[in-house]
Amino acid sequence: MTQMPALAASLIELLGLTHPPVAITFGTEPATAGGEGLAAQPAGCCFWEPAQRRPLDTRPADHANCSTGSYTHGLIDLAAAVSGPDTAALISSGWITPEDLAAVAHLPIRPASIRYEPLAAATSPDVVLVRLSPSSLMTLQGACPDLRFATRPQCQIIPLAYSGQIAVSPGCAISRVRTGLPASEMTCALPAASLPALIDRLRQAVAADQAVVDYAGAELRRYDTLT
Repeated sequence: MTQMPALAASLIELLGLTHPPVAITFGTEPATAGGEGLAAQPAGCCFWEPAQRRPLDTRPADHANCSTGSYTHGLIDLAAAVSGPDTAALISSGWITPEDLAAVAHLPIRPASIRYEPLAAATSPDVVLVRLSPSSLMTLQGACPDLRFATRPQCQIIPLAYSGQIAVSPGCAISRVRTGLPASEMTCALPAASLPALIDRLRQAVAADQAVVDYAGAELRRYDTLT
């Protein structure tokens, strides 16, 4: 896929993003840097925010502190995820059940490496992450009314997008703490291969929204303002 800087700029403009999109690429070979130099993180979602600024080449072991996230990213199987001590803490709290976890989307592949980086710097990503405001979600849903709202855990939007679905998450309590995601934002994963078509649909949605905004504004001026 080419023209990543232009695609990234279009997403920022059309969705009114305040953060650059992040590209995620799943590799069949171990990361060149071997993950060396990366500080240990509690979960893979902790790579999302710093990847807005620089590339991060990670190994499966860099995701190992979160059994649920390792499962959604295809790095371990369901049995290993359910047996993890961190998963036991989530289950004992009532936050998730083993049945819930079995229904969670997960990658159909087992990547040897996962690269996170600004979309503008990517070459051929699999998934694109964006941080949405309610307004940008409105625009995206107008363009793609079939987008999917995902339940907890938040990270299952990654395999959903890998499968070809646009997936939005309001966040989950544990990931919001780990990533510092503000209450005013939510996450969305986009299939990278469909970005050009998505941007065309967004342009149409933005133009339609602007037309009705102009109409509504003209109508509003005909009425007295309530105080």
